[in-house]
Amino acid sequence: MAPGAIGASALIIAGGRGTRFWPASREVRPKPLFSIDGKTSLLANTISRLSIAIPRERIFVLAAGVHRVPFRRELRGLIPARNLILEPVARGTAVAIAYGAAIIQRRHGDGIIAVMPADHYITPADGFRRTLGDAIGLAAALDSIVVLGITPTRAESGYGYQKIGAKVGRGFKVERFVEKPAPALARRMVRSGKYLWNAGMFVMSTQVLARELSEHCPALATAAEKFRTMKVSEIERFYPTLVFNSFDFELIEKSRNILGVRARFAWHDVGSWDGLWSAVKDKSGNVLRGNVMPMDSERVLAHSDTRLLALFGVSDLVVVDTGDAILIAHRDRSQDIGRIVKELQRRGLKQYL
Repeated sequence: MAPGAIGASALIIAGGRGTRFWPASREVRPKPLFSIDGKTSLLANTISRLSIAIPRERIFVLAAGVHRVPFRRELRGLIPARNLILEPVARGTAVAIAYGAAIIQRRHGDGIIAVMPADHYITPADGFRRTLGDAIGLAAALDSIVVLGITPTRAESGYGYQKIGAKVGRGFKVERFVEKPAPALARRMVRSGKYLWNAGMFVMSTQVLARELSEHCPALATAAEKFRTMKVSEIERFYPTLVFNSFDFELIEKSRNILGVRARFAWHDVGSWDGLWSAVKDKSGNVLRGNVMPMDSERVLAHSDTRLLALFGVSDLVVVDTGDAILIAHRDRSQDIGRIVKELQRRGLKQYL
């Protein structure tokens, strides 16, 4: 178990729909339940990694209330059923973290909470355990919010960055955050060696979270206090009235009490089919799942649930066959696949959503 992890809890944020993974990700099976290897889901992999450092009875998952059934089914045997926290409606990461932390505090009292998304691809698990141990130790010893930073492998303008400051214990002071920089700025930042990607993973005590919210987002701090005593029916009425931005915007970018630790693991934000291809491509540059037969094809991601999918003489494609729908797209356009979902909604084709 990681140093300082005894008594710590984890909150996995699994509220995303994942429209860029259509047609594999649907309303009845959102992205956190997607499987990279065809065996275990991204959510199950996240729980497995965390359980090396934090007992499963202290691992909580926050998901959308409309996904209650598939999440309960997925989590059976992984964590206690009562550790599934259901969000009445989506209200962004600031509200989700405040709500989840309040429920954990109500259950276990004050303590350290590690917050992270459900859908990242991370290897090796032991490197993750050591990094999380460092973050928990810093958060406990220095009453700070600790963010995990990833060493950039490219100048990615779609990510947030954190600037490495003075060394503090096994981490460092975060000097500033830069959200989605222009490509030229991203290249300069990566070349400098002074910036890490912000992976959206936070470690902090419940006391520090309450204090920082009171200073930077007092209305949400008040809501979090109410969450700790409200009944479920009261939360269902109150939750939709909350309007806040992301946790990064509301708190992390404003606080002067942020430390960072450098990740000792490889990380991929599997946010699209192209992101999945980048994370798990084989030596031939392909990612093949299910009943797929490639011939003279390269740099393709192909997935077929049942029917034979034959690829001949093609490159840089995403081809996904789920039985009721087929997606064929250029990998470079995979970030835009959410537009397909919007068009299906516009046309009233609910059976494909």
